[in-house]
Amino acid sequence: MSADEHLKRVRERLQAATETANRPIDTQLNSITAGVFEEQEGHLTQSEPGPKVDRVVELAEKLDGLAEEASGETVDHIRTARNHCLEYVEEGGGDEQPRTE
Repeated sequence: MSADEHLKRVRERLQAATETANRPIDTQLNSITAGVFEEQEGHLTQSEPGPKVDRVVELAEKLDGLAEEASGETVDHIRTARNHCLEYVEEGGGDEQPRTE
């Protein structure tokens, strides 16, 4: 699956979670969704375009914490979005160059 497809699925699940969430969870989900858009459309705002693996890992961690606060089917949507983030990272993310750290 392409990196773009993973992030598209993350956004879809976050949208579904937002529709079922109570406040303040929905507000936090909207913020995280904006972060996913920013990563996908980074070429508009960042000097190095494309999603950054470390940023996607950070999004997954935020979703983990949010799943703990949410309830009902919102939790399922959040966890699925988190899993798509992790799949993105496991498949090497959008990085074309090997990471040198």
